[in-house]
Amino acid sequence: MSWLEQNNALTKTITFATQTNLAEFVLKIAKIADKMNHHPDYQIRKCSELSISLTTHDKNGITEKDYALAERIDDELGD
Repeated sequence: MSWLEQNNALTKTITFATQTNLAEFVLKIAKIADKMNHHPDYQIRKCSELSISLTTHDKNGITEKDYALAERIDDELGD
C-alpha cells in the first residue's frame, strides 16, 4: 500500500479484518507518534476501514516528519 500526496498531506487507507484489529493498530501508531511528537489525523469508516492523514500543520504541508512517521506506519503493517 502506498501513500498518496493530496491536499498538502500524505494519506493512506487501510482495511482491517475486524474493528478490534483496527483499534489495536491505532493504539500502536499512537504510541509511535507520541514518541516522535508528530500525530496523524485518523478517520474510521465502516468499522474496519482506517484513513490516516499526515501533515505538518505549522508548515502547512508535508515535511520529513511526515515521511518518517509514514515509514514507521508501513513497518508496523509489514509493507
